[in-house]
Amino acid sequence: MVYPRLQFLTLDASPHSHREQARLALEGGVQWIQLRAKNLPEPEWIQTAQEVAHLCKDFGATFIINDSPIVAYEAEADGVHLGPHDCSPAEARKILGEYAIIGVTLNHLNHLDVLKSARIDYAGVGPVRFTPSKTNLAPVHTDESLKELINKAVAPCYAIGGVTAQDWPHLSSLGAHGIAVSGAIALAEDPIRATREIISTLSL
Repeated sequence: MVYPRLQFLTLDASPHSHREQARLALEGGVQWIQLRAKNLPEPEWIQTAQEVAHLCKDFGATFIINDSPIVAYEAEADGVHLGPHDCSPAEARKILGEYAIIGVTLNHLNHLDVLKSARIDYAGVGPVRFTPSKTNLAPVHTDESLKELINKAVAPCYAIGGVTAQDWPHLSSLGAHGIAVSGAIALAEDPIRATREIISTLSL
């Protein structure tokens, strides 16, 4: 699989619904959507996930669910992204199958142990800086600690946590495969334009 340089994570605090955020980002050229809905009851979460899944199929984009392999299964998503307090990658793969995309969050070196339990397809590493879009934020990395984490992950790594397109040259030099953004698109005055500008910067 070819992993794009940009992942977009939907945001509860956006003025747009999760479905609308996904649509705007897709129209801007995003090829990887992660539905990150922290406050929806499961039935509404599944319905939203199914709607976003259809959008992603229409645009030929990869669709990932944050936290829940059950919701990913019900929505026929491409995979799931698991945080340190979610189920194990091995459990998720039992639910979603061998060909599902399984991503994990790596905030500390001791999180690397999760890579031993099952095949991991990519990792979100960070935080790069403080971001209000994430509660219970882990300590912000230095360049040295972020580079060490990326190098030891042995998987495509997406830098996350207050990241902007302007950070890309530096994060790339630390070994990041790409960046994951949320507010940079979800809170933008013109999300389609913001998406296009980010993709243009990543393509330089």
